[in-house]
Amino acid sequence: MRMVAILCCLVGATAWSAERVVVDDLGQQVKLSAEPQRIISLAPHLTEMLFELGVGERIVATVAHSDFPAAAQQIPRLGDAFTLSVEAVVAVEPDLVLAWSTGGNQRTLRQLMDMGYAIYQNEAATLNDIAVTFEKLGTLIDRRETGVQLAAEFRAALQAQRRRAGDASRVFFQISDNQLYTVNDQHLIGQAIRVCGAVNVFGQLELPVPMVSMEGILDADPDVILVASPVPGFRSRWEDEWARLGWQGRTLYVDASLITRPGPRMLDGIKFLCDSLNSGWRPDQTPMDSSKIR
Repeated sequence: MRMVAILCCLVGATAWSAERVVVDDLGQQVKLSAEPQRIISLAPHLTEMLFELGVGERIVATVAHSDFPAAAQQIPRLGDAFTLSVEAVVAVEPDLVLAWSTGGNQRTLRQLMDMGYAIYQNEAATLNDIAVTFEKLGTLIDRRETGVQLAAEFRAALQAQRRRAGDASRVFFQISDNQLYTVNDQHLIGQAIRVCGAVNVFGQLELPVPMVSMEGILDADPDVILVASPVPGFRSRWEDEWARLGWQGRTLYVDASLITRPGPRMLDGIKFLCDSLNSGWRPDQTPMDSSKIR
């Protein structure tokens, strides 16, 4: 028994004897010589993933809107996904920094890399890439088996929703309430719409997040106006315009944190969308409420 214990200790001690290398979504090598104990997460979805991987207690700092799970709300903030200072990161002394490459912090991240900090940049181009992120992060933080399991569960749940695809509702996704921005089919949200068997009326546009005109929306005449809701009870300022057009009841609100974050809870957003479009909700009914999910 004593020999077994000694061998276990030796295995644990040598597990990180060689440098751990993972290639991030920008093709950059992230190298660690020891298991990271102090992690900074610079995006809400990455914070959620770390908690799912079982290392939420290692997050020493994060950014605004990292609000799930509840424990994440107690983590100190360093700004938001678009504003970050080198000094703030250095003061926390992280072993690993996880960043969302779409954020506006590239200059700061380059400075930190030049200083020798390990920076993993995430950019999921497809829904499957969310599963891949679980696998890569699991390897990087020494939770490989957990990462592989979470990835497999994500892929299986996503495939289950694909099998539920029903009639092809024509959807306009409203990502912004100030201007009429939407998404094309290559955007993750556009991919989510296709998972449910629906048609994105602006899916063929070239830009991932294009601004569209009221005339364009009128011509498209969508069956459903899908709105990302930033807070429970949110009502779009465009509702009066839809009513004036006789489109009352076409609006479907979905919790923005469930459909715009490329993390584990995007499955909940996709399920809500598929259930709404294919399992009883009709444009002439009161919109379903996604605020109670999780």
